[in-house]
Amino acid sequence: MKTQTINKKQIINAYNNGQSLNAIAKEFHTYATSIKRILEKENVELRHDSKRAGQLYVKDGEKLIEWAKAQKRLVTKTELAHVIGRKKLSPSYFEKYPELGRYVTTREQSELQIYSQKLYDWLQKTGIQYKPNDRTKINMSVTALLLGEYEGLALQIHIKPKCISKKQYEERVKAKVRKAGKSGIFIIWLNKDHFENLDSTIGLLNAFKK
Repeated sequence: MKTQTINKKQIINAYNNGQSLNAIAKEFHTYATSIKRILEKENVELRHDSKRAGQLYVKDGEKLIEWAKAQKRLVTKTELAHVIGRKKLSPSYFEKYPELGRYVTTREQSELQIYSQKLYDWLQKTGIQYKPNDRTKINMSVTALLLGEYEGLALQIHIKPKCISKKQYEERVKAKVRKAGKSGIFIIWLNKDHFENLDSTIGLLNAFKK
């Protein structure tokens, strides 16, 4: 059987979107047992194919969110995995339970936590659907990828963390703009002034939404 490079992310996405092990194996010119091993290694909870396609087969997401909230701090993915008795947390958890991403620490997020918390609270208050710390669309994290009526827009906190240099930050901003453009995502950059009145951001969203 002809083989090709296996993209783990594509495998996980295909499985979470309801494709069977056999169908994925055929697409990647490999064996169903190989696909199963990859999913197990990535801690993706396997399902019976009779279950409804399109469902993300992960559980205990609400439990993880409640635990993370109770810590009153940002937590690590390793800590979350240990809560449910795993060594590693499947990316599927952050797809099915996007709120979980707002409680997971990164060096930059730790420094900007006060701003990200304000932004996420505001998004929830206004009922705007979003995915926090999303990197699925442009392969670089954006503070909030918007969904629903604002699909195609992303909000990014535009404040340089102390943990990186000015040059590194500027290069990252340029790369993010470039990748977003290629992916059809428009980023709205929020500086400290925006956080004085986040309600004014609605005007920006409406101006740029498709």
